[in-house]
Order: sequence, then C-alpha cells, then structure tokens
Amino acid sequence: MAGRFWKGRARGRNASGQRTRSPRNQRNTGRGLIALIALQGVVVVTGARAQSGTGAPPPQPPPFREPAEKPGEKSPPPTPAPEPPTPEAPAQPPEGAQTPPAGQPPAGAQPPAYAPYASPYTPQYPPPPYSGYPPPQGAYPPPPGAYPPAAAPPAAYPPAYPPPEGAGQVPTLTGYAAPPFAPPPRPPVVDPQGDRVLLLPTATTHPKGTFFFSNYELVVFQAGYAFTDSTQLSVTAIPVPSESVTALDFSLKASLYRGGLVRAAAIGSASGVVGKEIGVAFLGRAGGVVQVCLARLCESSLSLSANALLVGTLLMVNGAGGIWRVSPHVSLLAELATMLPVGTAGGQFNGGLLGGGVRLHYSHWGFDFSALHVLDSSDDVATIPFFAMTWRP
Repeated sequence: MAGRFWKGRARGRNASGQRTRSPRNQRNTGRGLIALIALQGVVVVTGARAQSGTGAPPPQPPPFREPAEKPGEKSPPPTPAPEPPTPEAPAQPPEGAQTPPAGQPPAGAQPPAYAPYASPYTPQYPPPPYSGYPPPQGAYPPPPGAYPPAAAPPAAYPPAYPPPEGAGQVPTLTGYAAPPFAPPPRPPVVDPQGDRVLLLPTATTHPKGTFFFSNYELVVFQAGYAFTDSTQLSVTAIPVPSESVTALDFSLKASLYRGGLVRAAAIGSASGVVGKEIGVAFLGRAGGVVQVCLARLCESSLSLSANALLVGTLLMVNGAGGIWRVSPHVSLLAELATMLPVGTAGGQFNGGLLGGGVRLHYSHWGFDFSALHVLDSSDDVATIPFFAMTWRP
C-alpha cells in the first residue's frame, strides 16, 4: 500500500487516485492565463479605436528642437584674414657687379626654405622671395614664339568704311552715309583703232588718259589724247613740203550716249591749211555718228555718220561702215562714203568712195590692210591700196 502511494505520488496522483499538479505545472498554467487575458484586452482596445475613428493617423512624436544656448555663453568672434606682407623693393646690385645669367641664383644666395609638411600641390604662404630679379639683359622681351604669345592689337573702332576688299561685310550698329553712286567702269577698248572704221569715225572713244598715234599711207599723221572716258581730241596733219603748206584738222569727239548696244557721239572739227604764202585758213565742220554694237564689248558693230562741211557751198558727207570680228586679232572692214552738195550751189561736188579690207589688232598696235575704190564715171577712176596703222602706249 505504501509502495503504491509513493508510486502514485511520483506520477502526480494523490492517495485517492486523482492526478495532482506539480508546482511547475501550476506556474505554467498561470503564465498562459495571464497572456490570454492581455491578448483579449488588446483586441478590445483595438476594436474600440477602430469604431471611434477609422483611418485616423497614428500619433506622431513631437519634433526635435535643439536646446537653447546656455545663458552666459557667446559665440567666438570671426578671426580676420591675415594681410599679405608688402613686397619690399628689390635691392639694386652695386655698380660693377656681374649679373648672373637667367635661371641661376646669384652667388651667396641662400636657397628658399620650404616647410617640411608642404606638398608640391600646396603653395606656401608667404611665397619665397624670387632670386632672379632684376632679370638680366636680353631676357626680356621673350624671343619670338615664347609663351604666352603677344596679345593682338585691339581692333580700331569704329571700323573703317568702306571695308577693304576680301574682308566681307562688317557688322555694326553705327549708321554711315551711303557712298556716292559711281557708274560701273567702262570696259577697255581692245582694238587700238576702234574709234574709226577706215576713214569714217565710230562712236567709240579711248579710255581716259590714253595717247594714240596713227599714220595713213605714211604721209598723213595723226595724234590724239582722251581727256575723259567720253571725250577725246585728235590732230591730223598732211605736210606738203614742195608747196610749203601743211593741211591741219582738229576734231573733238564727245560721247553723248552709251547704253546697252547703242552708242552716239557728236563731232566738231576745224579744217584748214597753214603756209608762208597763204597764211592760216580754217573752215568749220560738224557732225555726229551712231554706232550699233553686235557684242557686249562692241568688237563688231555697224556705224552711220554724217558731216557737214561749210565751204560757202554746203557739202554733206555721209557714210556707213561695219566691223566684223572673226578672231581675237583679226576683223573684217567695209565702208561706204558719199559726198553730196546741199542745194543747187554745190555744182559737181559729189562722189563716192567704197573700201574694204582686213584689220589686225593687238594690245598696243593695230594695222589696216584695205583697198579704196572711187565711185565715178570718169576714166581716171582706179582702185588704190590703203594702209593705216595705230599705236597706243
């Protein structure tokens, strides 16, 4: 019996056979009960908050604020930056002392002291004194190509007007008066004898400042000068040594119109003779000429001219001529001139002249090789060769 009691006691049973709880079991049962009661309380509180305000933000902790400074404490005043030392004037070397070459310190100079903690990337303060001052002779100015390069001179303002050629348009905000209108320069006369056909004139004049000299059949001499691009004067002389007489002719040609392919000019002349026995005698002559160009430079053209000779009996000399350019240095010539009296007082002063030939022209020289045929019914009419040459400097 006693053995059963102690066995049941050991298994957790009492004398009556009921199971007893050990102190450990009682402690565990009490903790579980407390946890269950706490969980029920949390559920009740959470449900009540959910019913009172759904979606309300949870309470946030108050913002952090730095504590106020303690009374009596003051912030230290800012430390002023140290002023850089004033550089001292370099000492001038004594007279007679030799200046060391550039890049080498003078004799006896102490090397600059560097801080042991200074890195090659940290400048020292104050900087060490420069021992190479003053520079030796010849060290300044630097040789050509030295760095830095010499600065370019500042541009002149306002810019020059008109701008030089090749510079292009100069942008500026300053207004300038427009330059006066200048007509385009006339093209040069390629043909030195372009102011005439054979004997009849054309409306073309030589460029300004041009001298020209012509000779007809080696016995007629002519010289001329162009005062402007549209005005020229020519003097023609025919000496007759056997009679001690010289025939002279002064002609002034002035261009009246030059536009496109049409040109027009007026001619005023004075013709006469000068001799020992007859003295001086001149007659007036006036006329005009119209020229129609077949090319831009008027190298090929047709001309119509008229001249009135006042000799007491009025005579009218009309003519037509043509120049046809066939190559850079060769042209063909054709000319027809007629002389008609005006009124019945002219009598038998009439006639015609037909000519044609070849012209050779270069920059300074021109040669005409042609033939002239007199249009008359008499037996003395013949065809004669005609030669003329012109030189222009």
